[in-house]
Amino acid sequence: MSFSRIVWKMAKANYKKYIFYYLCNTFAVMFFFIFSTIYFNRQVDEVKISGSIQYLLIIPGVTLVLFTILFISYAHQIFIKQRRSEFGLFITLGMTDRDIVKLVLLESTVIGLLSLTSGIIGGMIFSKGIFFLLMYSVGIGKVAFHLSSNMFLYTVVIFIIIFMIAIGRSLYLIFTQNVITNIKSKKTAAALEKNSPVIGGIGAAFVILSIIGVYFTYAYLSFGGELLYFWAICTILGVYISLNQFISLFIEYVRKKETYYYPRMLFLTNINYKFKHLTTILTLVISLVMVTVLYGTLNLSIYSIEKKEVLENKPYDIAFLQTETKNNLDQETVYSIIDQEDNRIQEYLQIPVYTHYERWEADNSPVSYSFMPAESFRELTSKSFELESDEMLYYINFEFENSELDKYYWDNAARFAEENLDFNLKEIIAENDMNVIGDGAFFIINHLEFEQLENQFDGYKSVIHQINVEDWRESEEATDKLEEAFQAFNKETPPIMDERTEGLTEEEFFKVGSKIKAFQSIKIENGISFFVMTALSIIFFFGSFILLYLNLFSEIENEKEKYRKLHAIGITDEEVKQNITKEIRAIFFMPAIIGVILAFGYFISMMRDIGGIMANPGLLLYFSGIAIVYLLVQFIFYMYARKKIIHKLM
Repeated sequence: MSFSRIVWKMAKANYKKYIFYYLCNTFAVMFFFIFSTIYFNRQVDEVKISGSIQYLLIIPGVTLVLFTILFISYAHQIFIKQRRSEFGLFITLGMTDRDIVKLVLLESTVIGLLSLTSGIIGGMIFSKGIFFLLMYSVGIGKVAFHLSSNMFLYTVVIFIIIFMIAIGRSLYLIFTQNVITNIKSKKTAAALEKNSPVIGGIGAAFVILSIIGVYFTYAYLSFGGELLYFWAICTILGVYISLNQFISLFIEYVRKKETYYYPRMLFLTNINYKFKHLTTILTLVISLVMVTVLYGTLNLSIYSIEKKEVLENKPYDIAFLQTETKNNLDQETVYSIIDQEDNRIQEYLQIPVYTHYERWEADNSPVSYSFMPAESFRELTSKSFELESDEMLYYINFEFENSELDKYYWDNAARFAEENLDFNLKEIIAENDMNVIGDGAFFIINHLEFEQLENQFDGYKSVIHQINVEDWRESEEATDKLEEAFQAFNKETPPIMDERTEGLTEEEFFKVGSKIKAFQSIKIENGISFFVMTALSIIFFFGSFILLYLNLFSEIENEKEKYRKLHAIGITDEEVKQNITKEIRAIFFMPAIIGVILAFGYFISMMRDIGGIMANPGLLLYFSGIAIVYLLVQFIFYMYARKKIIHKLM
């Protein structure tokens, strides 16, 4: 019988190994292609360029690449481990090293091409389904699914590189070990490293110090975000070292408590072997859990915070700037557009403003100084005060700490006031009373003095309109109509070619600012972020489950042999089931719990950037909700895996 017939017969007899290897590679390609359809999506890319989800994509992207590398390498390692005894047999029958290389390359090429093809097709189908379900579920259906060359190129290139490295490593192991070792590869026991409390302590210290590092650098250093990558690497390294030594150290500790140790000796020794054998896989699963829970929480937190900021920073539902030549529709026309039967105007303020521009000496850029009459300021803020002709207020339309008010004034207005104004500063007021139009800071002076500004300074008169309606959520149509009316009017007037539009267009300068538009903007942007994180969470969750499931079933024959021997010495079926349940529970839930704990440490540390978790206690609900949902879904998969494995073993 020729070698080709022998190989073909062995392939048919062991077809499950090939199917297993093919499916693993297909899943890896599919996961990476789904991520590529998100990363290279045009609308996502626009948001990514703006920087809002740049960090959201980078760390999960790096994690996914590491996952792909380890997943493909691990699947290939299991496949070759099961085949090495066959290769040893082929060599004893006279097959040369060159023949072995040809065989491995032929099998791998066929399986790789099939995996690449089916993985990309599966990725296209699933990613389109994910786009359809998630995009419309968060109300951002305008973000369309599409394919591009980069999606295919990066998936194919990265898969080929990882796949070839895995093949090369396997061939190296086959040819550097003798024939007997290869033939007996299934019977060779895995060696375990020696226990080292010192090394385990170093690993735990790495984890603790990395989280402390995030806590003290994220909020206070300008490059704290960049250091996040360094701290994440330290955390993962520390988890790897600690995980490798933890069970051994625990056994050393509980061995002194005989009443606890001996009834659980079989479970503890088994789980010790599995944790040492699976250190890399479990570390990767912990990383996937941490990234999923942390970034899911951050995304919801950012959306909640930005939504709150929109509502607080825009006290009025609609606002616009009017000059003699731009946006100059009469009040009756504005009313006819906005004031609807089902959404009446509740408040309408018109605030006259005079703005003077000067050139900044450093780069000749324009700097504006705006004035507002005291009567309009009283109407805006409902404050009761009187200003003498030689007095002024400085009003900042932002909320500031009292300790920062003087600094802001001296940095932005003091020089101009001392050189050009004959007013005494009575008070600095900082509060958010109107939608920001222009630079958001004003000198508040007596009405008579305000009327004389045109004679004192070159500048521009304008009126800031602030409007409230019954329900801002129903003001989108009115806002759109108002913008269209302004655009039609502005086209009939000469374009503005002065300091006011330096650095921005006329359309941007006279754009209608509305609460509903700002809310929709963050909804779309955060909706995309929500979509990205949800899609990545699905990928990571299934990836971590498949990794654990893959390992459990890759050792199923060895487990059968082990429990057959235990039966021979009197271990009952019920005891075997209990032991299996404990092992699977530990393998499934310990990484999930550790990942959630690490995510919580990072979340608490990163929240310092917005005042700490105590200032935003509601964000804990997001974290708790995501963590609970993750663990519940993990429990469902655990029950499924437990049932399948017990069925296989028993």
